[in-house]
This record gives sequence, structure tokens and C-alpha cells, in this order.
Amino acid sequence: MLDPKYQPVRNIDRYVTAYLRSLPDLTGKVVVDIPCGDGRASDELHQKGATVRAFDLYPEFNKADGVEAEYADLNDGIPMDDASADMLLCQEGIEHMPDKIALLSEFNRVLKPGGMLIVSTPSISYARARLSMLIIETDFWRRMPPTEIDSLWFTEKETDRLYFGHLFLVGAQHLQTVVTMTGFKVTERRKTAPSGSSYFWGVLMYPFIALMSLRTYYKYLKKVPHVEPGRLREILWERVKLNLEPNTMFRKHLFWIMQKEATVRERTAELKELTRYKNPELSG
Repeated sequence: MLDPKYQPVRNIDRYVTAYLRSLPDLTGKVVVDIPCGDGRASDELHQKGATVRAFDLYPEFNKADGVEAEYADLNDGIPMDDASADMLLCQEGIEHMPDKIALLSEFNRVLKPGGMLIVSTPSISYARARLSMLIIETDFWRRMPPTEIDSLWFTEKETDRLYFGHLFLVGAQHLQTVVTMTGFKVTERRKTAPSGSSYFWGVLMYPFIALMSLRTYYKYLKKVPHVEPGRLREILWERVKLNLEPNTMFRKHLFWIMQKEATVRERTAELKELTRYKNPELSG
């Protein structure tokens, strides 16, 4: 049960809190919580023994005992040294950021080799959201598409900087590409709150989605001659499975656990290898 000072509890908080409580002792570990919000996750991490570095645009909202929140704007990076954190939690943060490659690259910079990245974000990949996108280009058909009316959550009198709301929601496939390109490996995709209507629509749509996913998979194998066939099949088949995975089809949030397996520079070198035969100028 969460401390009453942190109420009300959103759906995703229950799942993130349960996961953090399941972690082993974190004594001696440096854990980043950004954005830390009211500090409920920081509180859980602190109770696990972690040295918590909590950051937010509004650190004064933090209520976690024993954790001093610091100001940080993800547009400007995280004020920490390279490879200085063992774990980084970004709960409901990436959907506010337009440049996810830059954001995940910054997470990579801060984490030590093998460090853990925990990300949760509203999904646009579950069945109801897919249908809503088709109908009105929004994640929920009772809500208008993003407009200038509701896409700005904060502005500042002193600057022209804009702080966006859920303008940059991301789907599972997009997120998978971004985290892979920035040096992370997904180790677990956890369950979050189910969407009741998605069970209905998902069952109706599933045969069509499965058929089209397989059709596209086999056709695409013939369209990418510059990648070694075994590697190509591996990459594309993982995407087919991700598209049809129940957590993707029926859950309202993406809640992924990842590990830093390469620096951004190392991963970029690997990506160049994938394109060297497509772009001969890179093969020299």
C-alpha cells in the first residue's frame, strides 16, 4: 500500500511500485529517477538502500523522505558524469520528448556498462489505440487528436521554451527501434493495466493483423539484400512477435526493463556494418 501522501494512484504506479519492491537490496547502487514527480518511486528505491538521484522540472513537488530532488530538464541532459549510475528509471517521461534518440542516448551515457534502464510510457500499440488511430488519429476515439490547445502543459514567462504533454506518444515497434539503436537490449516486457475494449477488438482484429504481419515479413525478406539473411530473419521475426504479443495488443502502457549492452558509439559502428553493402561509401 502506497503512503497516502502519494494519492491518487495512477494505474501505472501500481505496476512500477510492485516491480521496484520485487528488486533485491540496492545498497551501494546509484539509481536515477527522472522525472521523479512526487517522489513515490524515489521513496521505494531509497527504502531498498539505493543512493537515489532524483530529478524533475519541478523538484519542489518531491515528497520522498531522505531524498533531495534536483532540478533537471531532459532537453538539456542529466547533470551527472558518464557511466555513473547503476540503474535509471524513467516513468511516464519519454512521451513528452520529441527526440527519443537523443533522450535514450543520454540515458546510455549516464548508465554504467550493463546498467539497467526501466521505462514506462502510455502505449499506442494496443488494439483500441490502433483502431482509434485509424478512425480519428488519436489514441482514444473519445479524445480529439493532439492540438495546440492541449499539447502544451507548461510555458515559462522568462523563456520561449515549451513543455509538451502527450504529443509524442510512442508505439512498441518505434520504442524497440530507438532502444536498440541507442545500445540497449530489452530483457523483460512487463504486464500493465489491461484495456477491456482491446480484448474485444483485439480478438476481432487478431487474424487480420497476424496474416498481414506474416505476409509483410515474407515479402520484406526479399527487399533487404544488404543484410545477412540469418540476421535479417532474426530481426524481422522478433518484430512480428512483438506486434502480436499480448502485452502489446491488450495493455495500455509499455513497461520495459532494459540493459545497456553497448555505448552509443559502439552501437553506431554496428549499425554502419548493417548498411555497408547498401551504402558502398561506408564500406571503405
